Amino acid sequence: MHSIKLLIIEDEYAIINILRLYLEKEGYTVYSSLNATDGLRLMEDITPDIVLLDIHLPDKNGFELAQRYREMSDGILIFLTGERTKGTIIHGFEIGCDDYITKPFDPPELIARIKANLRRSRITSSNVLHAGDLSINFSDKSVHKNGEKIELFTKERMLLFFLAEYANQVFSAEQLYDSIWGINSDADLKTVLVHLSTLRKKIEDDPRKPKYIQTVRGFGYKFSISHPIKTKSRQF
Repeated sequence: MHSIKLLIIEDEYAIINILRLYLEKEGYTVYSSLNATDGLRLMEDITPDIVLLDIHLPDKNGFELAQRYREMSDGILIFLTGERTKGTIIHGFEIGCDDYITKPFDPPELIARIKANLRRSRITSSNVLHAGDLSINFSDKSVHKNGEKIELFTKERMLLFFLAEYANQVFSAEQLYDSIWGINSDADLKTVLVHLSTLRKKIEDDPRKPKYIQTVRGFGYKFSISHPIKTKSRQF
Protein backbone atom coordinates (compact mmCIF):
# COMPACT_ATOMS: atom_id res chain seq x y z
CA MET A 1 0.00 0.00 0.00
CA HIS A 2 1.43 3.42 -0.94
CA SER A 3 2.11 5.99 1.76
CA ILE A 4 -0.56 8.65 1.99
CA LYS A 5 0.73 12.00 0.75
CA LEU A 6 -0.29 14.89 3.01
CA LEU A 7 0.34 18.56 2.27
CA ILE A 8 0.29 21.24 4.98
CA ILE A 9 -0.10 24.84 3.79
CA GLU A 10 0.29 26.95 6.92
CA ASP A 11 2.19 30.18 7.62
CA GLU A 12 3.18 29.28 11.19
CA TYR A 13 6.42 27.31 11.15
CA ALA A 14 5.92 26.00 14.69
CA ILE A 15 2.55 24.46 13.78
CA ILE A 16 4.06 22.75 10.73
CA ASN A 17 6.86 21.25 12.81
CA ILE A 18 4.50 19.93 15.48
CA LEU A 19 2.12 18.46 12.92
CA ARG A 20 4.98 16.88 10.98
CA LEU A 21 6.11 15.00 14.11
CA TYR A 22 2.64 13.60 14.75
CA LEU A 23 1.81 12.85 11.12
CA GLU A 24 5.09 11.16 10.20
CA LYS A 25 4.76 9.01 13.32
CA GLU A 26 1.41 7.84 11.87
CA GLY A 27 3.11 6.90 8.60
CA TYR A 28 2.05 9.81 6.37
CA THR A 29 4.44 11.31 3.83
CA VAL A 30 4.36 14.98 4.78
CA TYR A 31 4.99 17.98 2.52
CA SER A 32 4.66 21.57 3.70
CA SER A 33 4.62 25.17 2.59
CA LEU A 34 4.59 28.49 4.44
CA ASN A 35 2.77 30.34 1.65
CA ALA A 36 0.19 29.84 -1.06
CA THR A 37 2.57 30.13 -4.03
CA ASP A 38 4.81 27.26 -2.93
CA GLY A 39 1.78 25.35 -1.68
CA LEU A 40 0.11 25.52 -5.09
CA ARG A 41 3.30 24.35 -6.80
CA LEU A 42 3.53 21.35 -4.45
CA MET A 43 -0.16 20.65 -4.90
CA GLU A 44 0.21 20.49 -8.67
CA ASP A 45 3.46 18.49 -8.52
CA ILE A 46 2.46 15.74 -6.08
CA THR A 47 -1.39 15.78 -6.09
CA PRO A 48 -1.66 15.08 -2.34
CA ASP A 49 -4.20 12.65 -0.91
CA ILE A 50 -4.87 15.04 2.00
CA VAL A 51 -4.47 18.82 2.27
CA LEU A 52 -4.42 20.72 5.58
CA LEU A 53 -4.99 24.33 4.60
CA ASP A 54 -4.94 27.64 6.44
CA ILE A 55 -7.26 30.34 5.13
CA HIS A 56 -5.21 33.45 5.93
CA LEU A 57 -1.92 33.05 4.09
CA PRO A 58 0.61 35.86 3.49
CA ASP A 59 0.26 35.95 -0.30
CA LYS A 60 -3.20 34.56 -1.12
CA ASN A 61 -6.50 33.51 0.43
CA GLY A 62 -6.66 29.80 1.24
CA PHE A 63 -10.08 29.52 -0.42
CA GLU A 64 -8.40 30.04 -3.81
CA LEU A 65 -6.10 27.09 -3.18
CA ALA A 66 -9.02 24.99 -1.97
CA GLN A 67 -10.88 25.62 -5.22
CA ARG A 68 -7.78 24.68 -7.23
CA TYR A 69 -7.37 21.47 -5.25
CA ARG A 70 -11.00 20.55 -5.84
CA GLU A 71 -10.48 21.05 -9.58
CA MET A 72 -7.68 18.48 -9.60
CA SER A 73 -8.66 16.01 -6.88
CA ASP A 74 -11.45 14.74 -4.65
CA GLY A 75 -8.94 13.96 -1.92
CA ILE A 76 -9.48 14.98 1.70
CA LEU A 77 -9.43 18.74 2.28
CA ILE A 78 -9.36 20.08 5.84
CA PHE A 79 -9.26 23.76 6.72
CA LEU A 80 -7.01 24.49 9.70
CA THR A 81 -7.57 28.08 10.70
CA GLY A 82 -8.29 30.65 13.38
CA GLU A 83 -11.29 31.95 11.41
CA ARG A 84 -14.42 31.03 13.38
CA THR A 85 -17.23 33.01 11.75
CA LYS A 86 -20.21 30.94 10.62
CA GLY A 87 -20.22 32.49 7.17
CA THR A 88 -16.60 31.53 6.59
CA ILE A 89 -17.16 27.98 7.84
CA ILE A 90 -20.18 27.53 5.57
CA HIS A 91 -18.22 28.93 2.63
CA GLY A 92 -15.48 26.39 3.33
CA PHE A 93 -17.94 23.52 3.04
CA GLU A 94 -19.54 25.04 -0.05
CA ILE A 95 -16.13 24.95 -1.72
CA GLY A 96 -15.88 21.27 -0.86
CA CYS A 97 -13.87 20.85 2.32
CA ASP A 98 -14.28 17.63 4.31
CA ASP A 99 -13.65 19.14 7.72
CA TYR A 100 -13.05 22.51 9.35
CA ILE A 101 -10.86 22.73 12.45
CA THR A 102 -10.30 25.96 14.35
CA LYS A 103 -7.16 26.99 16.20
CA PRO A 104 -6.03 26.28 18.83
CA PHE A 105 -6.39 22.52 18.41
CA ASP A 106 -4.90 19.32 19.79
CA PRO A 107 -2.78 17.36 17.27
CA PRO A 108 -4.25 14.01 18.47
CA GLU A 109 -7.74 15.34 17.69
CA LEU A 110 -6.59 16.36 14.22
CA ILE A 111 -5.13 12.89 13.66
CA ALA A 112 -8.45 11.36 14.74
CA ARG A 113 -10.35 13.64 12.33
CA ILE A 114 -8.04 12.67 9.45
CA LYS A 115 -8.51 8.96 10.17
CA ALA A 116 -12.28 9.38 10.39
CA ASN A 117 -12.36 11.08 6.99
CA LEU A 118 -10.18 8.35 5.51
CA ARG A 119 -12.52 5.67 6.85
CA ARG A 120 -15.58 7.38 5.43
CA SER A 121 -13.94 7.81 2.02
CA ARG A 122 -12.99 4.14 1.82
CA ILE A 123 -16.42 2.54 2.24
CA THR A 124 -16.45 -0.26 -0.32
CA SER A 125 -18.91 -2.58 -2.00
CA SER A 126 -18.93 -4.75 -5.11
CA ASN A 127 -22.24 -3.71 -6.65
CA VAL A 128 -23.47 -1.19 -9.16
CA LEU A 129 -26.87 0.34 -8.51
CA HIS A 130 -28.88 1.26 -11.63
CA ALA A 131 -31.61 3.78 -10.90
CA GLY A 132 -33.29 5.27 -13.94
CA ASP A 133 -30.58 7.04 -15.92
CA LEU A 134 -28.13 6.87 -12.99
CA SER A 135 -25.46 4.21 -12.43
CA ILE A 136 -23.87 4.26 -8.98
CA ASN A 137 -20.75 2.12 -8.67
CA PHE A 138 -20.10 1.20 -5.04
CA SER A 139 -16.75 -0.32 -5.94
CA ASP A 140 -14.91 2.58 -7.57
CA LYS A 141 -17.24 5.30 -6.24
CA SER A 142 -18.11 6.60 -9.69
CA VAL A 143 -21.49 7.98 -10.76
CA HIS A 144 -22.75 8.10 -14.33
CA LYS A 145 -25.87 9.73 -15.79
CA ASN A 146 -26.93 8.60 -19.26
CA GLY A 147 -23.51 7.02 -19.60
CA GLU A 148 -21.59 10.20 -18.80
CA LYS A 149 -19.52 10.49 -15.63
CA ILE A 150 -20.69 13.01 -13.06
CA GLU A 151 -17.96 14.83 -11.13
CA LEU A 152 -18.77 15.08 -7.44
CA PHE A 153 -16.95 16.58 -4.49
CA THR A 154 -15.99 14.13 -1.74
CA LYS A 155 -18.82 14.99 0.63
CA GLU A 156 -21.36 15.06 -2.21
CA ARG A 157 -20.24 11.59 -3.21
CA MET A 158 -20.32 10.29 0.37
CA LEU A 159 -23.80 11.74 0.86
CA LEU A 160 -25.12 10.19 -2.36
CA PHE A 161 -23.60 6.77 -1.68
CA PHE A 162 -24.90 6.75 1.89
CA LEU A 163 -28.45 7.54 0.76
CA ALA A 164 -28.25 5.12 -2.17
CA GLU A 165 -26.98 2.32 0.06
CA TYR A 166 -30.15 2.70 2.12
CA ALA A 167 -32.49 3.46 -0.78
CA ASN A 168 -36.02 4.54 0.21
CA GLN A 169 -35.01 4.88 3.86
CA VAL A 170 -35.65 8.34 5.31
CA PHE A 171 -32.88 10.14 7.21
CA SER A 172 -33.14 13.39 9.10
CA ALA A 173 -30.63 16.16 8.44
CA GLU A 174 -29.13 15.40 11.86
CA GLN A 175 -28.60 11.74 10.95
CA LEU A 176 -26.97 12.65 7.65
CA TYR A 177 -24.74 15.16 9.40
CA ASP A 178 -23.58 12.63 11.99
CA SER A 179 -23.00 9.92 9.39
CA ILE A 180 -21.10 12.01 6.85
CA TRP A 181 -19.47 14.85 8.77
CA GLY A 182 -19.21 13.26 12.22
CA ILE A 183 -20.62 14.47 15.50
CA ASN A 184 -17.42 16.36 16.37
CA SER A 185 -17.30 18.43 13.20
CA ASP A 186 -17.26 22.22 13.49
CA ALA A 187 -19.80 22.50 10.67
CA ASP A 188 -23.54 22.79 11.28
CA LEU A 189 -26.71 21.38 9.76
CA LYS A 190 -26.75 24.05 7.06
CA THR A 191 -23.90 22.25 5.33
CA VAL A 192 -26.18 19.21 4.85
CA LEU A 193 -28.74 21.37 3.03
CA VAL A 194 -26.03 23.00 0.92
CA HIS A 195 -24.64 19.63 -0.19
CA LEU A 196 -28.10 18.21 -0.89
CA SER A 197 -28.80 21.23 -3.08
CA THR A 198 -25.55 20.99 -5.07
CA LEU A 199 -25.96 17.22 -5.41
CA ARG A 200 -29.46 17.60 -6.82
CA LYS A 201 -28.18 20.10 -9.39
CA LYS A 202 -25.72 17.47 -10.63
CA ILE A 203 -27.89 14.32 -10.75
CA GLU A 204 -31.48 15.52 -11.22
CA ASP A 205 -33.12 16.50 -14.50
CA ASP A 206 -35.03 19.20 -12.61
CA PRO A 207 -33.50 19.98 -9.17
CA ARG A 208 -36.72 21.78 -8.20
CA LYS A 209 -38.66 18.55 -8.73
CA PRO A 210 -36.16 15.86 -7.71
CA LYS A 211 -36.98 12.23 -8.48
CA TYR A 212 -33.96 10.71 -6.73
CA ILE A 213 -33.10 12.73 -3.63
CA GLN A 214 -36.54 13.55 -2.29
CA THR A 215 -37.66 15.57 0.72
CA VAL A 216 -40.07 13.83 3.07
CA ARG A 217 -41.70 16.77 4.79
CA GLY A 218 -41.36 16.73 8.54
CA PHE A 219 -39.00 13.74 8.51
CA GLY A 220 -35.98 14.23 6.27
CA TYR A 221 -34.58 12.96 3.00
CA LYS A 222 -34.32 9.73 1.03
CA PHE A 223 -32.90 8.32 -2.17
CA SER A 224 -36.10 7.25 -3.92
CA ILE A 225 -36.09 4.29 -6.26
CA SER A 226 -38.93 1.97 -7.29
CA HIS A 227 -37.08 -1.13 -8.46
CA PRO A 228 -33.38 -0.99 -7.62
CA ILE A 229 -31.22 -3.19 -9.85
CA LYS A 230 -27.77 -4.24 -8.67
CA THR A 231 -25.19 -5.87 -10.85
CA LYS A 232 -21.70 -7.06 -10.06
CA SER A 233 -19.09 -4.56 -11.13
CA ARG A 234 -16.56 -5.82 -13.61
CA GLN A 235 -13.05 -6.38 -12.29
CA PHE A 236 -10.08 -5.82 -14.59
